[in-house]
Amino acid sequence: MRKLPLFGLIAALTATCCGAASAAVTPLADDKHPYSKGLSRPVRDPIYPAYGNPSIDVLHYGLKLAWRPDRRSLAGTATLTVRAVKPIKEIRLDFGRALKIDHVTVGGERARPRHTGDDLTIPLPATLATDKNVRLVVRYHGVPKPHSSGQRRPDLARLGLRSAADGSAWALQEPFGAFTWFPVNDHPSDEALYDIAITVPKGWAGVAHGTYQGRSVRGRAVTYRWRSTDPVASYLTVFTVDRYRLHRAKGPRGIPITYWVRGDEGPRALKAARRMPELLRWMEKKAGPYPFPSAGLVATSDSGMETQQMITLGGEYLTPAVVLHELAHHWFGNSVGPRTWKDVWLNEGFAMYFEIQWTADHSPGSMDQHIARARADERLARAMAGPPGDYRRDSFAAGNVYYGPALMLHEIRKRIGDKRFFAMTRAWAQEHRNTSQDRASFTAWVNRHTGENLTQLIDAWLDSPTTPGD
Repeated sequence: MRKLPLFGLIAALTATCCGAASAAVTPLADDKHPYSKGLSRPVRDPIYPAYGNPSIDVLHYGLKLAWRPDRRSLAGTATLTVRAVKPIKEIRLDFGRALKIDHVTVGGERARPRHTGDDLTIPLPATLATDKNVRLVVRYHGVPKPHSSGQRRPDLARLGLRSAADGSAWALQEPFGAFTWFPVNDHPSDEALYDIAITVPKGWAGVAHGTYQGRSVRGRAVTYRWRSTDPVASYLTVFTVDRYRLHRAKGPRGIPITYWVRGDEGPRALKAARRMPELLRWMEKKAGPYPFPSAGLVATSDSGMETQQMITLGGEYLTPAVVLHELAHHWFGNSVGPRTWKDVWLNEGFAMYFEIQWTADHSPGSMDQHIARARADERLARAMAGPPGDYRRDSFAAGNVYYGPALMLHEIRKRIGDKRFFAMTRAWAQEHRNTSQDRASFTAWVNRHTGENLTQLIDAWLDSPTTPGD
């Protein structure tokens, strides 16, 4: 996620974004299972324990969604393949209270769920044993409402699906909020595969995360299809409907790129979006091959988010530096993802560091000058939101988890030299592809990879109440 400008941070007294941890998973009995890449090892979140359910592992979401712009309403059929992490007698999912349940089946049999607040609990006909899977289908409809998050950061005060008076809609949901538009295990430790179909009236387009599969027309309705063959955390999903126009490009090695922009935003949005092939090539030099089969940008929100394979950007964030930041997350945050929100610094530190490096490479001023400015911002952010390793619960995605960890990476670079440092960033992203990591696994891996004990350096930057070296 893109940080607020520092003046916005000061005014809003904001704080943190994105995290990680090691994820060895229990293999399915049949390793040829079509959704085996969706295996996860869910855990309870230490910061936001109300979201997610560590007793289940959703392997795949099949979402058929229909959006009515005239009513700003959503109708959906969600088909979930769920693995039991331990023996369970019911399945509890996060699901927005504003949406109404029409019909639920478990293994083809009718079920009678309980929908209390933002929890959907579905009883099972019999205990589901550890590692056994069940197919769950939920039909629903309603007018989605965003969730009041209690966060100090203004653009995160409301999370999830929101709509505008003109009938357009888009979702921003880090650290949680996907539950406002589909039933979900809304936690980063449970990544899953996705197939999504969005049906809208002619003249509108439905955009989601993953690779664009094309569209079909039936009467006055158009259905847009999307597929994710790499696992996706729920906060990295996207649903948006607007009068988008599709533009295409190709990235390194012919990677397909799609840009989705409204006609009124076309020139400005496309100017930033069309830098993506160049930015991807620059990132590949620092982090190795792009980890997904496609990339894209949808110009929708007034913020920035690294939604997987389809970044969302709007307003003042439509700049090459921000596009670079969100693309960097595809290595650091999306492919190597957060296990809990405790270690959100791990995502944002890398993305911020590469944004600083890119800016130094493409604008006046040396890297040392840019680092000095970042250090000044870091002092203020740490004082306001706490150390990056122990941020304030109501201060998600503030500058403390961006600047401090970025400066920590720079200190590691100075210690081991450029050649070894960029070999390290490439190895971290490539060796841990499609896994989740945390502070302990990161520190242990860095020490092994570099052959040096950097634990004290890392701990100082993550835990100190003041900027190290001040």
